[in-house]
Amino acid sequence: MIKKLLFMAVATASLFANSAQKQNIDDLFYEKDVKAAPNAKPVLVRDTDSALGRYNLYPKKLDIKTLARAHGHLCDGLVLAYVELSHTLPKLFSDGVIDRTDICVVAKNSPCLVDTSALMSGARINHRTLSLDNALGGSFIVQRISTGKTYKVSLQDKSFLKPLKTKEKEIKSKQKKNQKVTPKDIDEVERLAFEAMRYMLQTDPKKLLKITELKGYKYYFNIDDIGSRSDVRNKNVGR
Repeated sequence: MIKKLLFMAVATASLFANSAQKQNIDDLFYEKDVKAAPNAKPVLVRDTDSALGRYNLYPKKLDIKTLARAHGHLCDGLVLAYVELSHTLPKLFSDGVIDRTDICVVAKNSPCLVDTSALMSGARINHRTLSLDNALGGSFIVQRISTGKTYKVSLQDKSFLKPLKTKEKEIKSKQKKNQKVTPKDIDEVERLAFEAMRYMLQTDPKKLLKITELKGYKYYFNIDDIGSRSDVRNKNVGR
């Protein structure tokens, strides 16, 4: 029995080693050309050193690849949130370093938007600093708690998202009617999503984004728009 287990362990290790030689498994989720995109530059974040600790001595870099790994995939929602928030959150701080101990965020209830905004800002539903408002769509409201300074960030023009949203609506309609969602459907929606990602990552932020300061904004915690996940509905569709 022991010999059999040792044989299986060696065989498994060999399999993973051979696969790793062919390609880096850890990077298969990430599109390489995203790294060089103008709007994918890392941001700097500040935290504390421990559960009861003081501020870090030095900021840390946070990039889209790290967020995609934590979120589970690279997608248009994650990219939308990253591009919008990476150009807005630093405006709350004079040195441009995002202090993840001092931020409230309001976002639409979307796995991608909520995960990205929480990881980038440190805002959390369980701390009542991340609020849900589906009326925002793909926009965000961010506030520095200690000063009350607040910004809203939105897309200037959403027309580039129309083909993707049309296809997503078609798939959701099929699901409601208990019709089969095909691999071709998923391939097409993923292709359109990547086109949208490419546009957001390459377009001049001054053309892409509208960032407005909200004077006198009062943040309040709301989870009325809480709901079920949408990004796992088609996990068993074949390839």
